[in-house]
Amino acid sequence: MIAASCKSTFAARMNSKRMIFLLWVSFCSPDALANCYDRSRPAEENYANCKQTAEQGDSMAQYFLGQMYRKGEGVEKNPQEAVNWYRKAAQQDNRLAQYNMGWMYDIGDGLEQNLDEAIAWYTKAARAGDKYAPFNIGALYFSGRDLPRDPETALFWFEVAVANGNDKGSKWRDKIAEHLSSEQLERVQEKLKTWKAETSGAEQK
Repeated sequence: MIAASCKSTFAARMNSKRMIFLLWVSFCSPDALANCYDRSRPAEENYANCKQTAEQGDSMAQYFLGQMYRKGEGVEKNPQEAVNWYRKAAQQDNRLAQYNMGWMYDIGDGLEQNLDEAIAWYTKAARAGDKYAPFNIGALYFSGRDLPRDPETALFWFEVAVANGNDKGSKWRDKIAEHLSSEQLERVQEKLKTWKAETSGAEQK
């Protein structure tokens, strides 16, 4: 197993990299453009268009409205209102909004920090194929920030991240895997098989 000093160094590196990655994803994750949003238009026009469409129930418009409130783009920055619109979109199974709900609970932005809620929303996004959400869960379990450190569970989520197309997950997956026992690795692979069977079945419905 990893020596105590190596564990603490590795965890500290993971914590710093995790926050940088979280901040990068929150601003740079690829967005499927809604009809209300056009990067070439003034921010205020995008806000007006998306607000009208969001109030009619469109989940992508609700997601973009959440983004604009969180960033202060075309409207005064308001994390609480961002959460309100993310939640509306997430409850309609909008994957991007589900990720962002997880992120807001993760760092306690616009609401009280709650890692159980963060993981629950991240898991929904991961089941829908999001490649960032499972990475963030893996980082939470590996770093042990505000919850018990669990390298085996972290490995599982990094495996999910890689399966969902996140190449960054492979680096952390490989670092953790070399320090786990064969029994632990087998358990992770069994969980991964079950996960893939459940998510592929859900996608076919």
